[in-house]
Amino acid sequence: MKNMSLKFTGQNPGTALLSFFRALLTEKAVDSLLVPQEVTSKNSVVSTLVKEADRIAAVAPLAPVSLANAARHVSDLTFTDPEEKIGVVLRPCEARALVELVKLNQASLDHLLLIGVDCLGTFNPTDYSRMAGKNLLTQDVWINQAAKGENIGTGNVTIRHCCRTCDQIVPENVDLTIGWVGLNEQFVISMPDEIASMLKENLALEEIEMPAERLTLIARLKENRAAEKERVFHEFDRKFDNIEALTAELATCLRCQNCRRACPLCFCRQCVFEGPVFDHEPEKYIKWASRKGIIEMPTDTVLFHLTRLNHMGMSCIGCGQCESACPSELPISIIFRAVGKKVQDLFDYIPGKDREEKLPLTTYKEVELEPR
Repeated sequence: MKNMSLKFTGQNPGTALLSFFRALLTEKAVDSLLVPQEVTSKNSVVSTLVKEADRIAAVAPLAPVSLANAARHVSDLTFTDPEEKIGVVLRPCEARALVELVKLNQASLDHLLLIGVDCLGTFNPTDYSRMAGKNLLTQDVWINQAAKGENIGTGNVTIRHCCRTCDQIVPENVDLTIGWVGLNEQFVISMPDEIASMLKENLALEEIEMPAERLTLIARLKENRAAEKERVFHEFDRKFDNIEALTAELATCLRCQNCRRACPLCFCRQCVFEGPVFDHEPEKYIKWASRKGIIEMPTDTVLFHLTRLNHMGMSCIGCGQCESACPSELPISIIFRAVGKKVQDLFDYIPGKDREEKLPLTTYKEVELEPR
C-alpha cells in the first residue's frame, strides 16, 4: 500500500475527487463504480452505478448525508456474480455492514474494489436537504469546515446522534481509503501499488508519509466519541431498566416497518411480521380486547422491535438508518446499539471488524457456558 497525496490547493475539493474517480474508470482499475453523486437540485446525494467516466459529474462521497446504507446496494449487485470489477465507495459503517452481510451469505467481496472514505458523521436527510437548498452546506463546505474535527454542526442543526457516538472515523476492511480528516487542502489516498502505478500519470499524485497531525486528531476524536458512547449507553441502562419503560418509549410506534426496510442487515425477503403469523383475523382483536378490557392498536409493536433485536442485534453496526426512517422519531438506533452491545460483549464480538471471524451464533465454544 502507498500513501499518495492528491492536492486540491486553489480548487474545490470536489474537483479533485471528480478527477480521481474518473481516472479509476478510464484507466480500467474498475469496470463500473458505485459512488454517491449530487442530484440535479443539489439538495441531496444519491448512490449511482456508473459505467462511463463522463457520467461522473457531481461526485459527492464526502457530503454529510446518506439516504441508505450502501452495503445494501452492494448486496444487490453481488448476490450473484456481476462478472466485472466494481468499485464501491463506503463509509466506515457501510464497510462494516458489508462484512456482516458477507458472513450472512447476502453479499460477496469477489470482483470488488472497496473504496473507504473518512466520515465525521451525517445529518438527517431532511436537515441536509434544507441546508443544501440554501447553499449552507455542500461537500466542499463540509470538508473545509469539518476537516479539523470541529464545528461539525451547522447553526442549531447537528449531525445525527448515532454519528456523534461513532468512533469509527476511518474505514477498515477496504482496499483503498480516501482520507481528509486532519488534512489541509489535500486528500491522502492509501491504495495498492498496482493502482497507484495506473493512476500516477493521469493524476498529480505524490507519495508521502501519513501526516502525524492526522493520526493525532483521529485518535483524539475516537477517544472523545467513545466516551460519549459510554455516557449514552449508561443513560440508556438507567432509563430503560424494565420492559415497562421500553414499552412507554415505543408507544408512538406505527409499526410501519420503515426501520426494518432501511436496515442493511434485515435482509429477509419475507418478514415474519408481514406474513400470516401476524395477519390476525378480526375476531382475535375482539377476543383480546374482551380478555384484557383494552388493547393497543396496532398490536405487537414492542414485539416487532424485540424480534428485530433478536434477529440482527449481534450484527448491528449502528449506522442509524433505522432511526432516520422512523416517522415517529423514535430513538431506535440507541436502543439497538445499546442492547446489541450487551450481546456483542457477551461473545467478545465487534460486528464488521474482522472478515475472517465467524458469527458467534454459528459457532460453539465451551467457554461460552462459563459465568460472566
